Amino acid sequence: MNAKTYLSQYGNIKARLRAIEVMIREIREELTSIESVSLRSAWPDGQPHGTGTTDPTGTQAVKAAVSEIEAHRDKLKGQLQDLEIMELKEQAHLWSKRARIENTLGLVSDQTHYEVLHRRYIEGKKFEVIAVEMSYSFRHTIRLHGEALREVDKILKKTGKK
Repeated sequence: MNAKTYLSQYGNIKARLRAIEVMIREIREELTSIESVSLRSAWPDGQPHGTGTTDPTGTQAVKAAVSEIEAHRDKLKGQLQDLEIMELKEQAHLWSKRARIENTLGLVSDQTHYEVLHRRYIEGKKFEVIAVEMSYSFRHTIRLHGEALREVDKILKKTGKK
């Protein structure tokens, strides 16, 4: 694995975490909307109305619909629980991976190289932003990035992380 791929893993894990968070939020919203549903028969009191009959068909339909909604709610709750567990595992993985990447970056001897890599891979900034923040030209920032990656490649080979 080259340095760029190694360092890019951090952003990929972050993106997976965001996707899981979105799914969790969507399921919670759907659960909230399901909880607010209120179904009842057209003749909720079960008493005869005009024709002298009650509404057994409507009552049965409501019971069937409520049963279906409850099954869907239970399924969503299970999915939510699974996603929350997955999110916790991904967070643990992210912090572990981040620590390894930051330890590797800590071995970069040139402070400028370290800054470029940290801003690019840990903070997720674009080269244009990094160049402005560090008061370098865009082209020089790209050149520094290339030099920094070569230094990380050497570190990865030396530490056996490749």
